Amino acid sequence: MKKTIEDIIEKLKKQVRHNLIIINQNENIISDLSNHPDSVPQMAAYRKYYEENKNLLAENNDFTNLQLTLFNFLKKYRHSELLNDETSLDEVDTKQDPEYVFELTVTGKIPFNHKHPFFENKDFFSQLLMHFEKTEQYEKCKELIEVKKVLR
Repeated sequence: MKKTIEDIIEKLKKQVRHNLIIINQNENIISDLSNHPDSVPQMAAYRKYYEENKNLLAENNDFTNLQLTLFNFLKKYRHSELLNDETSLDEVDTKQDPEYVFELTVTGKIPFNHKHPFFENKDFFSQLLMHFEKTEQYEKCKELIEVKKVLR
């Protein structure tokens, strides 16, 4: 779901940029039309471009507010299981949030193997082992010990 929300944010950004290009083009046309305000057709065209810009600016305002809302949602719920269904180790900053990596490991979203960012960390391994002992998941304890044995 996180990827979907990020894709939506990106599409909204692109649309805002596109709208700004149109607004700038319309501003140039409006500027040219302002040089000859006496003509009725020019005044009608002026009003048309002015209204279009007004609508595009309102749309950009809505799109920007939606982007901000989605961004804040991602930031607030970044650890939510709903958002992190497809967790990748590339997305995890192990230096900032080792507890998050622990949660991902315990829930099985990232495997504890030689590629795990804390595979060589004895404290992390002990904490993981203790967690599985406390929750009486002895088969997980056995798996952890086997993984360490095989790779040594």
